[in-house]
This record gives sequence, C-alpha cells and structure tokens, in this order.
Amino acid sequence: MLGGQVAELLRVLFPHLSPVAVEAVIAVGKSVRIKARCTDSEAACPGCGSPSRRVHSRYARMLADTAVSGRPAAIELQLRRFFCDEVACGRGTFAEQVDGLTVRYGRRTPAAQRLPERVAPALGAQAASG
Repeated sequence: MLGGQVAELLRVLFPHLSPVAVEAVIAVGKSVRIKARCTDSEAACPGCGSPSRRVHSRYARMLADTAVSGRPAAIELQLRRFFCDEVACGRGTFAEQVDGLTVRYGRRTPAAQRLPERVAPALGAQAASG
C-alpha cells in the first residue's frame, strides 16, 4: 500500500482511481502501469440489484488509460466475481464494476474512450478541408 501523501497525490492526479486502492505505480519501458484493486466488501448484481459479499473468484483486467506526462498508461485492476444468491435472478455469478473506471467488457477507462471520440471529428474536418 502506498504512503498517505502519495495516495493523496494520486487522488488529485487520477480522480477516477479514487474508488480503488492503488498498490503500485511502475514505469514499464516508455509506459506507466498502475496496479490497483477494489476495496468494497460487496457488489450489487447487475441483473437484480441485490448485494453480494460471497466471492466466486478473482481476476486481473488490463485497462488502457489516458497518458501520464506523455507516457501511455495502463491500469492493472484486480477484480472479483461474486455469486448472486437471489433465487429469482438468472445470473449465477457476476463481475464487479467500478463506477467511472470500468464498463462491462471494456478495455479502456471512460476517459481513454472519450479521447478518440473527441479527436476523430477534428481530424475528419481537417481532412475534408485539405
């Protein structure tokens, strides 16, 4: 776990990481890798909304994030799958999601996803005018 001042600095620079515990920030070649894990004790089933604390398994998910000081960044996020114990719900298990950081099946953070969506119209207009 990172020290208090470092953790506070990370919260200021990366507010989208505030719901998770950042365990390490590592320079890997010309990129930055941020290792993090979820800290909530439970997650709500996306099918029925009932909370679950019963962990099925854990897995790592790699998310592309916006650049840090011009260096490509990725978040290696440890997530859990939970059992849904609601009998009427059709899901047996579900993966936890982190608001503002993950979306189902997403490989980019919402901030990284918005970047090409903002740049593409400008590049299209530039090509059309040239």
